[in-house]
Amino acid sequence: MLKKIITIRNVGRFRNSAATGNPQLAKLTLIVGANGFGKTTICAVLRSLQSGDASHIAGRKTLGVTDAASVELLLDGGATKFDGQAWSLAEPAIAIFDGVFVADNVHSGEVVDIAHKRNLYRVIIGDVGARLAKEDDELAAASRAKTGEITTATRALQPHVPTGMTIDDFLALDNLEDIDEPIADQERQLETARQTGAIRDRAALTKFALPAVPEDLADLLGHTIDDVAEDAERLLAEHLSAHKMEGSSKWIGDRVDGLCDDCPFCGQDIRGLPLIAAFRAVFGARYKELAGEIAAMKIKVQQEFRDAVLGQLNLIAERNKGHLEFWQKHCTFPTDSRALPTNAVAAARELGAAAIALLERKAAAPLEATALDGKYSDALSAFGATEIEMEAVNTAIAAANEMIAAKKTATEAVDSKLVESVLIRLKAMKARHSDAVAPLCAEVITLTGAKSDIDKRKEAARAKLDAHTQGVVKPYERRINHFLDAFNAGFTIAETKHAYPGGYASSSYQLVINNTAIELGGANTPSSEPSFKNTLSSGDRTTLALAFFLAYLERDTEISKKLVVFDDPFNSQDAFRRRQTVHEIMKVADACEQVMVLSHDATFLKQIWDKAPASTRVALTIADHRALGSKLMPIDLDKACQGRTATDIDDLQTYLTGGAGALIDLIRKMRVVLETYCRTTYPTSFAPNDWLGDMVRKIREGGDAHSAQPLYDELGQINAYTSQYHHGEDLGDLTPDQIDPTELTGFVRRTLKIVNALQA
Repeated sequence: MLKKIITIRNVGRFRNSAATGNPQLAKLTLIVGANGFGKTTICAVLRSLQSGDASHIAGRKTLGVTDAASVELLLDGGATKFDGQAWSLAEPAIAIFDGVFVADNVHSGEVVDIAHKRNLYRVIIGDVGARLAKEDDELAAASRAKTGEITTATRALQPHVPTGMTIDDFLALDNLEDIDEPIADQERQLETARQTGAIRDRAALTKFALPAVPEDLADLLGHTIDDVAEDAERLLAEHLSAHKMEGSSKWIGDRVDGLCDDCPFCGQDIRGLPLIAAFRAVFGARYKELAGEIAAMKIKVQQEFRDAVLGQLNLIAERNKGHLEFWQKHCTFPTDSRALPTNAVAAARELGAAAIALLERKAAAPLEATALDGKYSDALSAFGATEIEMEAVNTAIAAANEMIAAKKTATEAVDSKLVESVLIRLKAMKARHSDAVAPLCAEVITLTGAKSDIDKRKEAARAKLDAHTQGVVKPYERRINHFLDAFNAGFTIAETKHAYPGGYASSSYQLVINNTAIELGGANTPSSEPSFKNTLSSGDRTTLALAFFLAYLERDTEISKKLVVFDDPFNSQDAFRRRQTVHEIMKVADACEQVMVLSHDATFLKQIWDKAPASTRVALTIADHRALGSKLMPIDLDKACQGRTATDIDDLQTYLTGGAGALIDLIRKMRVVLETYCRTTYPTSFAPNDWLGDMVRKIREGGDAHSAQPLYDELGQINAYTSQYHHGEDLGDLTPDQIDPTELTGFVRRTLKIVNALQA
């Protein structure tokens, strides 16, 4: 049990937490403090005490001071001190529910990540399971460390291992006596087989394929439209010339789809005119079809004679040249040429260009026959001669390939790769057992054996952990759902299970809302998908975290010996969950040795205070002493939680009996007390924003019928007295009113009498 916080020095806002009247703590210790004044610091101190981890305090050392952080606490077993480096005595029997617990085990912001799942797993499995999980983690870490050592040792050994051979195979190689002689013999065999392999692997020659002009090119070039179409074209040409319209039949063809029943130029009705009828005949479907055939033929010729196709001829020629140089060493070929004719590419390019030129002429006048010109005829003649040469070359290539195939078959019996693999293995055997490499192999074998032993122990530990987890997961899930139901959460959890992602034990679960299972998701889960971050409110997330913590405490067999700390456990909760939180804290208080609750809300602590026996409770506040920092001091929760008017009445009574208090403040409090009394006693007579002067006026105007008429005279006199101090003073008044204590005493007594608070 923590009996007293003797002092917290230079940690967070605490320069020195000790103050006059620093009280003993009790079984139920309640600490109220505004945000930012030290509640989280106290939790950090207790977490450091529980874990022995000094970083929880070191990271909160007060800024701007040179003295070391230090803490002194009084436990049942005596004082324990933190000297800035370590505790003189740790106290592991502490459980803390605060922002750190939530951020470590449940969620961070709106996201549940892998670290939360790993930490929550230890909450789920309890202290016994946590010890098993720790053993599993330690063995897994040892295994990974050993793997790192093996990797380093293997990296040193790898240069001696032949390509394609595994480390394990290399380590298993036998030590052969007099191995140099078999190596020399195998090298001689390889020299013989090496040429065989080259023959087997060398490619044959490739035939050349020349591009070709489409057979129907000439037919397409000579194609025309019938006589009617020709007349129509003539009439159109005359019409265009008469109207001085530049362009061609293509210009009109582009606009044939826009024909209408009147002339686009003069607006005349054109229905039935011969010119228009001819126009329609020319630019009908057949005209478009012919134009499409011409365009398609041009594309076909361009594709057939494109640079990539022609460049392929030179590429094949270069490749064949290299292969031929090799094969001429092993085969006797006839003297026939197997090279690409020198003018083949140029002839093909000229023919393609000539054909495209013809097609472009045809496209310009599709209704006229396009004759094969001299340029095309010359190109076709030259290309024909090239084709004859190419046929002879391909015949020679085919004959050469037959001889090459025969040579490959004849030399197939010898497998140079097999011979070479035997040689590589023999050399590896020699290297494996050499003086330089043998120690490296021994180190890898030793490390591998050690890792195997660790892995066996890890498997055994993991089997125990799995068995323990299977026994606790479902009961824990049921208890969490019990608490969620008690808090009227509107959701449950399901499918709680564990796994080992990355080699570490981890938990996972689903949310169930409206009988619909929802995956937790993560930071990268799209907002359009339901997940933890967009289905639970802030209050829901706090409730879930508290349910995890309470279920964990329930299964703690050492709970009766523990200090349980709650830091602002009801954040973002409604009134019902707030009351339920009080109820659950009191249940924990009955089960554990000591409970400490820290909150910024004194009224919440007051609810707990009222449920606890007076002998078991103490209340403290973290008071801000400016330059002196925060200090722990006793607090009267009853007084701290009473309304402002009740506090003002207490102050008036204190003045009446002892004369204490600032006189001007007392005068102002008299008005506040009377205003509150009148509003609550006569709710239908006064508005919420009526001040004392307004009330006196309404009573006067209401006359005898006003319900507060009996108070009119007294309220009027008190209002007249207090108003002179309630409003701004007249700086031109040479004789300002001074407050007469005797006069004030009389008015205070009259005020308390009106509100029935005058003590006997």
